[in-house]
Amino acid sequence: MLQDLRFAWRKLAAGPGFAVVAILTLTLAIGANTAIFSAVDAVLLHPLPFPDSDQLVIVEENLPRLNLHLIPPSGPNFAAYRRHAACFSSLFAMIAGDVTLTGDGAPLDVFGVRITPEGFSTLGVTPLLGGLFTAEQEQLGKDRVAILSAGLWVNRYGRDRSIIGRNIRINRESYRIVGVIPAIPYFRGKVDIWTPLAFTPDEIAPGARLPHYVDTVGRLKAGVTIEQARQEFHAIGARLVEQYPDQAARDPGFSISLRPLSTKQAGDLGTPMLVLVAAAGTLMLIACANVSNLLLARGMLRRKELSIRSALGAGRSRVVRLLLTESLLLALSSAVAGVLCASYALRLFAQFGPAGLISGKQPTINIWVLLFSVGASISAIALFGLVPSLAVSRVDLADSLQDATRGSTSGRRLLRESMVALEVAVCLMLLVGTGLLMRSFQRVAGEDPGFQPSHVLTASVSLPAAQYREAAQRAAFIRTLVERVRALPGVRSAAVIDYLPYSGGPGSGIGIPSRPREANEPSVVVRQNRASPGFFRTMGIPLLRGRDFLASDERGTPGAAILDETVAKLFFADVDPIGRQVTLPFAGMTLPIVGVVRATKSGSLATAPLPRIYYSVPEVPFPALSLVVKTDGEPMLMASAIRRQIAALDPELPVTSRSMDQILDDSLDRQRFALRLMSGFAMLAALLAAIGIYSVLAYLTNQRRGEFGIRLALGARRSNVLALVLRQGFIPIGAGLIAGIAGALGLTRLLGNFLYGVSPTDPATFAIVAAGLIAVALIAMAIPANRATRIDPSEALRYE
Repeated sequence: MLQDLRFAWRKLAAGPGFAVVAILTLTLAIGANTAIFSAVDAVLLHPLPFPDSDQLVIVEENLPRLNLHLIPPSGPNFAAYRRHAACFSSLFAMIAGDVTLTGDGAPLDVFGVRITPEGFSTLGVTPLLGGLFTAEQEQLGKDRVAILSAGLWVNRYGRDRSIIGRNIRINRESYRIVGVIPAIPYFRGKVDIWTPLAFTPDEIAPGARLPHYVDTVGRLKAGVTIEQARQEFHAIGARLVEQYPDQAARDPGFSISLRPLSTKQAGDLGTPMLVLVAAAGTLMLIACANVSNLLLARGMLRRKELSIRSALGAGRSRVVRLLLTESLLLALSSAVAGVLCASYALRLFAQFGPAGLISGKQPTINIWVLLFSVGASISAIALFGLVPSLAVSRVDLADSLQDATRGSTSGRRLLRESMVALEVAVCLMLLVGTGLLMRSFQRVAGEDPGFQPSHVLTASVSLPAAQYREAAQRAAFIRTLVERVRALPGVRSAAVIDYLPYSGGPGSGIGIPSRPREANEPSVVVRQNRASPGFFRTMGIPLLRGRDFLASDERGTPGAAILDETVAKLFFADVDPIGRQVTLPFAGMTLPIVGVVRATKSGSLATAPLPRIYYSVPEVPFPALSLVVKTDGEPMLMASAIRRQIAALDPELPVTSRSMDQILDDSLDRQRFALRLMSGFAMLAALLAAIGIYSVLAYLTNQRRGEFGIRLALGARRSNVLALVLRQGFIPIGAGLIAGIAGALGLTRLLGNFLYGVSPTDPATFAIVAAGLIAVALIAMAIPANRATRIDPSEALRYE
């Protein structure tokens, strides 16, 4: 065996071209399979790093009248679920948001979560240091305690084990640290600090109509299925409607939805990743078939060598073992390289994947997936290597010693050509999917968001309620900050808004005093943003009618509201809204309408603008604070100057700065990632298809050397032989194109939700992909076709 390995290594080293192509083919297939299955395992199969995570269920609500689906419950509804749900062994609530950490270093904005105490036991969390929250700490007045994540403990407090019992300042209020826990992913963000969630009596008053912002998660009891839990919550929902008819009248069609918490993680990437799983498996089969064809073509070129071995006494089993050893050596070399390739691919997955795609640690090579991929590849290559080994070893010594090259049987030729057709079909399907995603991405990226993001810098700060309790304090801070920033060199304009585009914000139904809503009329959720004078000029949002906000709107007057054109069309289609009034629940008042501006997109460039109203009122504090600055040059160059102005007003305020271009770019992360995944597999499929076409034609051309020599000897021109070889290659390619188009029509339906502005059957994409694939096929066929035209007729006839 050792002698066979040494000889196999020498033979592979003597033909480096064949070895490189074969190892590269298998490496790509093994690496792709291991990487994609490991990623799918992390994203779809085991996305949550919690024990028995399949028992974790998220509770959400639907308000069809407001066109709101799968939203968090309200505080009163969570309290009702907690009282009545018997299907859960535990149920907890979470409310997330940024908090400011001061003391022990520079001010720091961190991601915090308020959680009811049973949340940690539900998730199976064990503290690294100290303890967890107790039921008593859910009470108001006893909730000033905090738990740090391990990352924050290490980075800010240097692993100080005496941190337990120490007081820290969160939003400038004192909290006592009671524990340190491992980092717990919270949906798509990593939590730095945890505090108890203690509701006020008003926040959980039965039947109260309050905002929906309480993320609710439960753990199913042993033996309870999610379907049984859904039936119980259906009954709970009906009971709530019966008990609180006033609320039911406002929200007709109210229902409760339960789904596994893991489904929230993958989101809209589930379908593309499952498509890639199927593609990865198919590519593995294709790669093995390609290497089989390469082995067979190479074996046919070694017929004379093998015949001499047989003539010298080597048995058929000895010849087969020799060829099989070469196949296994290729497989093992490819397995090692495939592991390295998969590891690198997973690093790219972590680097270029959307932020927070994976809850917990980034995917690494799954040992079981790796063992399966390597085992399957070695088994497959052994099988595929055995077939050509038997075929090559089954030779007639006289013919082989004369270097006769006969044509292959029609059955084997049909099998090889069928594999080429399959490769072309799979390649076309992936390329069409990639082409559609690319065109869709270009359409989305080219969409007008309704504002001008270039040269706009944003700076978000949080004014702690402990220090800025009065609206006048907040107003004075904002007014002074805007005046200071506007005076900076290179600043064209500056303004303030509560929630930036693509950062969420409050929304609810609105009231139009001059147009009472009919009883059965559907309500519309309207986003409501507090903005300062100059905001529309700074963001480049055109004013369509009326006027902009004035400084007087914020000082001692009733304030003002400006509608976007979507709201104007919905509520004032036949009248001029200027001078009329609108009631805004979040402002808590009725305001005069002074203008109409262009609608802007938020959340996604691929969706229509949400109805939005901007308002400016006196004596109402900003719930959040984001400064927007229009600059003459690169906006991020102004970030340090703006931080200095904020620090001059309050040195303990952390600042988060980003350009609007960056915010828009980040909103395309998931579409960009899906495109990259599909593009990578499509290019891999194209490469393997080219290798497959080349290997089959190389083998078939070598089988017909004698025929081509006779044709040339009888006067055939080299162009005739070239056309003959190309015609032979185009038969399976044409069949693959037809099958691939049919398969692509089915695949693109699965990707329909990912497409924007492009039809799943876009003829231009299909035509361009087919033309490109034909070009790749022509390149792959060029080498064996050109080799066929260079056959020496006298040499071929001498062999015959």
